[in-house]
Amino acid sequence: MSDHEDEMMNQATARLTSTYGGLVACCANLPIPITLPSGLVTNLEIVPAVRRIEQLADEQPIPDEQQAQLYTAALLWLAAADLYKLLVTEGYVEARVGGLLGILMMTRDTLKDLGEWLLTQP
Repeated sequence: MSDHEDEMMNQATARLTSTYGGLVACCANLPIPITLPSGLVTNLEIVPAVRRIEQLADEQPIPDEQQAQLYTAALLWLAAADLYKLLVTEGYVEARVGGLLGILMMTRDTLKDLGEWLLTQP
C-alpha cells in the first residue's frame, strides 16, 4: 500500500473505533441502558452488539425522533463496518474508503444529536 492508502486506512480505523465509542456512551445513558462491549474487543463482539441496538431501539421509552436517531446510528455504523471489511478483504478502493468516512460523519452527527438530547434528560 502507498503512504496515502495507509494513512486513509488508519483514519478509517480510528474513526470507526471512535464512532463506536460514541455509540457506547449514548447507549449507556439511555433510560434503559444498553451495555456494549468496550475496552479491547473484536468485531466478532462489536458487530452483533450493534445489531442488537437496532432491535432494541424501539423499546426505549424515548420520543420517536430519538429512537430513530439510535436506530440510524446503529445501521450507519454497521454499513461503515461492512465497507471496512471490504477494504480489508478485497483491497483498497478510494471510493470505498471515502464512502466509509462519509457514513461515519453522518453517524457522528446523529450520535451528537442523540447525545445532546440525552444530556438534557433528568
